[in-house]
Amino acid sequence: MPESPKPSDDIEAIKGDIRDIRNDIERIKSDTHNINRILTLRDIEVIKRDLHNLIGRSTIKAAILHLTKEKMNSSELSKALNIEQGNLNKFINPILEKGYVTGIKMGRERVYQRAEILDLIGFEDIPEFSELIKKWEQGLHDP
Repeated sequence: MPESPKPSDDIEAIKGDIRDIRNDIERIKSDTHNINRILTLRDIEVIKRDLHNLIGRSTIKAAILHLTKEKMNSSELSKALNIEQGNLNKFINPILEKGYVTGIKMGRERVYQRAEILDLIGFEDIPEFSELIKKWEQGLHDP
């Protein structure tokens, strides 16, 4: 009679499968990152124009894109922007809709982080946007 597999053999097989899945995910992430970089370099002027149309002269929208380089929850972001948390959606929703910032639910709070595309185009180094960020930092807010 054939010997049935031991539970420890099943666990090792599952661990191997999980390891393979994780490796596949990392490869897919890397490939996606590379595709994103290529498309960004190709479309940099289109992206800048789109950001210009989205931000306009709004120091707050420019600051949102600047601050969300690191993950921030809505209360941290509102506080940093010096606006009421209830008003945050008015400024961030158009940015979320365009995909330049992602809102992730973590438990009961929402965490925001900007898209990598902004790093790839050097958002803070583009004179038009760096001026708006400086104005925001100086407290010269133009919603």
